[in-house]
Amino acid sequence: MEYLSFEKLPHYIFSANRQFSKGEKHMLRTFNESVLVLVRKGVLRFREAEIDVEVKEGEYYIQKAGLKQEGIEPSDEPNYFFIHFKGHFSHNGLPLHGTFNIEEAQKIIAEIEKLGNTAEKLDYDSLFYLLLRLLRRDMHRETPAERLRNYLINHYNENITIDDLTKLIYRSQNQVINIFKAAYSSTPYRFLIDFRLLKAAELLMATDIPVKDVGFKVGFEEYTGFYKAFEKKYRKSPNEYRRTHLINSFPQGIYFDPLITV
Repeated sequence: MEYLSFEKLPHYIFSANRQFSKGEKHMLRTFNESVLVLVRKGVLRFREAEIDVEVKEGEYYIQKAGLKQEGIEPSDEPNYFFIHFKGHFSHNGLPLHGTFNIEEAQKIIAEIEKLGNTAEKLDYDSLFYLLLRLLRRDMHRETPAERLRNYLINHYNENITIDDLTKLIYRSQNQVINIFKAAYSSTPYRFLIDFRLLKAAELLMATDIPVKDVGFKVGFEEYTGFYKAFEKKYRKSPNEYRRTHLINSFPQGIYFDPLITV
């Protein structure tokens, strides 16, 4: 596997935005410059050195200089920013294909676009290196699926909507569901409900919070919905679950009655 090397720094040449029209294909070319492509929307498809490549929203790809590229299939109206550059490749550095944070990258792109014809090459190189550092940092960040899961766990008792999740990873509703399901074999909604029920079971076992309040504590908006979901998952009502745990918490033959003072 090849990487963009930083042992010899790459150098910026030219950059621009690009929007494909419906049904448009990637051009046929063998280019003498490498190209960094950052897809903000849609899907870019092309064949490079006889290998089919698909670059989706929130992904980057580095087209190496000297390789033949051609559009075999139409792309899905991608909107992307690209940078032509001179670079070196080795066994260590930045992978040629990966993900990036669109919002953070766009801030750097905006600064590049502000530079005029009178700007020094060093100004362009400096911003180019900031962008590459962002991509390098994102190598070690959580995947979109992990980001969704961690958000659900950290905010499980809040009112979470599908729109919250789409904004979190810059994907459509269907993409959010499909990404999460591919990673965890569950929809985000089902995962959230199951996690809330797990936290409810912990509260029933470990606290004396009134059963009617437990559901609200873990994020359910109605007691009836909490009761039905809990009973379906654990085959017991919340009250029965608490009583069962209370009895099983003490050695056989010993029963703790909270009304008896020792």
